[in-house]
Amino acid sequence: MAMAILITAASAQGVLLLGAGIGDVGPELGIGAAELGILTALFFGAAAFTSAPAGRLVQRIGWQRAVRIIALAEGSLLLMIAALAHSQAVLGLLLTTMGAVYGLANPAANQALADHVDPKHRGVIFGLKHAGIPTATLLAGGAVPLIILNFGWRTAFVVAAGLAFVLLLVVPRGDFDPSAHHLEEDPRRTVEPLPRSLLKWLAVTGLLGTISVVGLSTFLVSSLVDDGFTDATAGWIQFGGALFSIASRITYGWATDRFGGKGFTAVATLNAIGGLVFLAFVPASGWWFAVLIGLGFATAWGWPGLFTYSVVNANPSTAAASSALAYSGVFAGAALGPLVVGWIIDEASFEASWVFTAICLVIAALIMAWTGRQIVSRDMTSTGVTGPGRP
Repeated sequence: MAMAILITAASAQGVLLLGAGIGDVGPELGIGAAELGILTALFFGAAAFTSAPAGRLVQRIGWQRAVRIIALAEGSLLLMIAALAHSQAVLGLLLTTMGAVYGLANPAANQALADHVDPKHRGVIFGLKHAGIPTATLLAGGAVPLIILNFGWRTAFVVAAGLAFVLLLVVPRGDFDPSAHHLEEDPRRTVEPLPRSLLKWLAVTGLLGTISVVGLSTFLVSSLVDDGFTDATAGWIQFGGALFSIASRITYGWATDRFGGKGFTAVATLNAIGGLVFLAFVPASGWWFAVLIGLGFATAWGWPGLFTYSVVNANPSTAAASSALAYSGVFAGAALGPLVVGWIIDEASFEASWVFTAICLVIAALIMAWTGRQIVSRDMTSTGVTGPGRP
């Protein structure tokens, strides 16, 4: 569990530190808001491009070897940024390479957890694992007053490299045989393995859902300042939103374990409620807007743990390849979100961007609900259960 959280957090530190330390990095390298959006898109775009093949690679070489490769590569790239990034071009090249390596991180962590976690606790475990990115966001934010303002942004990247290299110490050694654990599946949430066609639809769901919330998190502070909040207050509201996101991911995972859910309906419901919350942003202002932001993070950005759980629970033996294909959409959404939402804000308004993101979330909810129905139908057909009296 510690390794899974650490690999998720450490692999994303490069792009998160860039965003948190833009006040220092920007003037030195001439990076403004537009350039920051492009660099972020390069990172997640590379992850989206490599995610599916990286998942197949993890299946071939094993998650232990993959984690060691990630630790060495990410740590080395962070050090290279600290030492060599004296221009936007070099920084962009290194961040793109980091994004390509990041494509390995999720499938490796997912396969490790699928192999060695009791299926009865998968929901909360994946909720904890996906709390790693919001936690990394908090760490990046904390690096500003603790390291960047005192020692410079390059020192922060050196410290982050040390965090990546720590991964080498926590990867279990020796050969692991998942069948040796004799883990019993919970029959209430047993799902037939998902084919590539349905995994691709899940990728579309992840794309639309991520566009919405990455757009929210990227431009949240700007929208709050535009509404009349101070920079400091807006920062604290974003901090609180991240905490809501962390708590909700763990809570939803616990509830799924408690009640034996399959995950698909829950993800669709969270996206649908999130879409309604984003629509409510349009007329909102003042502290009512701040309250809605917390609710938005808890719903529209509370689904990633359940999303991964739903895939891994259905395909535990091929968790790396299956989750990598589904998650390629999430990475693509992370790349497109800031660019698309930023363009809408520039050309129209913040209110127009909330309407757009709400529509994306509602479409994601519909696709997820349809996918869940397809899965239920396949399961009933395979077990020979038909007719109006079926459970």
